[in-house]
Amino acid sequence: MVVRPHPPVKRPQAPPGALDEAFGWDDLYAAMQRELTYAIAPAGPSDAAALARVHVDAWRETYAGILPSIYLERMSSALHEHRWRQRLLSTREATLAAEGHKGLVGYVSAERSRRSRTGVEAEITTLYVLRAAQGHGLGRELFTAAARVMAARGATSLVVWVLRDNLKARGFYERLGGRRADVGNEYVGGAVVASVLYRWPDLENWLTA
Repeated sequence: MVVRPHPPVKRPQAPPGALDEAFGWDDLYAAMQRELTYAIAPAGPSDAAALARVHVDAWRETYAGILPSIYLERMSSALHEHRWRQRLLSTREATLAAEGHKGLVGYVSAERSRRSRTGVEAEITTLYVLRAAQGHGLGRELFTAAARVMAARGATSLVVWVLRDNLKARGFYERLGGRRADVGNEYVGGAVVASVLYRWPDLENWLTA
């Protein structure tokens, strides 16, 4: 079950007569709020409904104009709740969820790479953060947490497939140091869409950098 986050902290008071900007008090407060607003923890079957809600909402936010609109409109939270519950019960995939004071706002899943022949390459199979929770570094925290889990399982490298036209996600992974390694096609929403593979060839060094 996802751990509940701490309540927001009060804004720290600057020393008398000090300018907030000069002492960085605004930055300190923002950092404290980011740290305490969201909690990241392993997800379990009891989180299936919340994961399904985030999944459907995030897909509609992310893939508008990329995937067929009729497919996005017809996505069912009830159907995905069932799929999530089965997925969490029957796979070795690691799923971590991020929760704020209003509930789940994002998640990440990772497992052994689908194309790995050695078993030492991990894959981020899915990572989404609702638009309202973006801009606080939560996506990076989820990615890093999943990378640490897979490294603990013996992974030495990491990959992720991204739809070619999802430029925002591609920029995100490139900023995290992912190297473009391959191209391919995915069958999603009744359509064949181009995808791009990013790789982190030395996971241990990336985690300690």
